[in-house]
Amino acid sequence: MSRQAKRAYLILAGLTVPLIVGLLFTYQIIKIPIPTNMAENPTTGYQEGHRGLPPAGAVSIEGQAIVFGSLPDNPVNADAHSLQRGEILYSIHCALCHGEDGVGDGSIAAYYEDAEADPPPDITGSNIAKQEDGKIFRTITQGQKGMPALYENLTVRERWDVVNHLRTLTMEN
Repeated sequence: MSRQAKRAYLILAGLTVPLIVGLLFTYQIIKIPIPTNMAENPTTGYQEGHRGLPPAGAVSIEGQAIVFGSLPDNPVNADAHSLQRGEILYSIHCALCHGEDGVGDGSIAAYYEDAEADPPPDITGSNIAKQEDGKIFRTITQGQKGMPALYENLTVRERWDVVNHLRTLTMEN
C-alpha cells in the first residue's frame, strides 16, 4: 500500500471514529424512542377494554358489517360438508382443552388444575346450547378467559364450521 493510501485511511478513520462514538453517546443520553411495533401503542394497553365504536357503515376485513351490540348471523348451512370440516377443525384446535366430546376433559385440561386456573368448560351443557351462534363465533374469534383467540388460526368460514359442529355436540347431550 502506498504512503498516500495509508494516510487517507488514517484521516478517514480519524474522522469516522469520533462521529460514531458521538452518535452512540448521544443515543445513550437522549434516548429517542423509535416505535417499532404497533402493539406498543400508548393509547390502549393489552386487554384494556373497549377501543371505541367503528364508524357508521364500516365493514370489517372479514366481510361482515360491524354493528355494535349485535351478533353476526351464521351464514354457513350446517350441511354434511360443514359438519365434517368443523369436526376436523375442532379436533385440531379445540379438543386439546375441551376434549373430543366437548366435556372439558382434553389432554391438557389437567395442566389447568395444576396451575390453579379455571379448567376448560363443558361446552355440551345447556349454557352453550342456549347461546346464539354469533356469540359462540365471537368467543372463538376473540377468546375468553384462558381460551386464546383463534382468528389467526381459523378463517371466518372455518370458525362457522366449528360453530356448526359444536351444535351437534350440544344436541348429543
